[in-house]
Amino acid sequence: MRRSQRIFVRRPCRAGFSLLEMLLALALGSIVTVGVVELLAANQRTHAVLASQAQMHASARHALQFIARSARLAGHLGCARHPVRNALNGAVAGLFEVNVAVGVLAFDGTGAGATPVAWTPTLDALPRRVGRRSVNAFRNRNGINVAAIPAHTDVLVFRFVEGLLALVAPVTPGDDPLVEPPRRGGLDADDFAVIADCEGAALFRANAVDVSGDRAALRRRSGSGDFDNAPNRSLAGPDRPFGGPSDAAGATVGRVTTHIYYVARGSGTNRLGEPPLSLWRKSGTGRPAELVQGIEDLQVLLGFDTDGDGVPNRYGPPGTGAAADIRALRVAVTANDVDVAASGRTAAGANAAGLRRTFVQTIALRNR
Repeated sequence: MRRSQRIFVRRPCRAGFSLLEMLLALALGSIVTVGVVELLAANQRTHAVLASQAQMHASARHALQFIARSARLAGHLGCARHPVRNALNGAVAGLFEVNVAVGVLAFDGTGAGATPVAWTPTLDALPRRVGRRSVNAFRNRNGINVAAIPAHTDVLVFRFVEGLLALVAPVTPGDDPLVEPPRRGGLDADDFAVIADCEGAALFRANAVDVSGDRAALRRRSGSGDFDNAPNRSLAGPDRPFGGPSDAAGATVGRVTTHIYYVARGSGTNRLGEPPLSLWRKSGTGRPAELVQGIEDLQVLLGFDTDGDGVPNRYGPPGTGAAADIRALRVAVTANDVDVAASGRTAAGANAAGLRRTFVQTIALRNR
């Protein structure tokens, strides 16, 4: 018989990691973990900065769009020509919200205080708040809080006529204008309006808008206040009615609109717990409204045409040239990431450096 043979099989060693190997693994794992965490934190910071920059660019774009639209309408009176006949009691120059004689006006922030005399020309003529009441304003408490405007920022004013309605019957002395029914958001009761054709124009207050069928009567009631229609003062002269003998002949009636742009503290709070600076606008006789947050400065230069060729050949601050020579505006808005206080402090974090940038746009005036 053959002898049995024993076969020996070597079993694998079951020994564990050494202490040195474990320490090396832990060190390498910690380095990788720290690197991944740093990468994620850097990505978050980059995302926050990019988001803040996008917000800042959007704020500046919207602010300039608002201003540019108003600027291009400035001075528009339909087919009217200056001077505009005044059917109100008060002198037009003293009725800031309806002074259609001046289409563009700017105030240069030249002083350190937030008082009307810190601007050139002074802000005394603005419809502004004094205590709980307003001065130079058609509606009480609808004035601008001048004390909230940061020093050295500028104020811009544009006046124009919008929402033109066709006259449907001639207007002779003593008549109330008859127009097509106002569209939604158009002429309302107690709005100020300009009736005009290509030969003349007149400013009046529409105390009521009575719609009947396909026409609306703009009722003019007289009173004693500066903003009231003057008694016995007609819109049309005795020898020059608006419209032809039997038809309206292209005459229109439009609402007088005044846009006042300025910078002031806005609503809400930022990460500093403070209200951000914003671009504000007062439209017509209404209350000021906050338009765009994150706008901390507004500066304007006026483009003057001093050689009569219709093209601006010199830019300067308000008060350095004749209003009749203004042909363009150079507007600069400084936008920030909202988390910037009026003092210049910024919220800690990704935007601790205080993201801000100035955007400039030159706007040609159409109605000059």
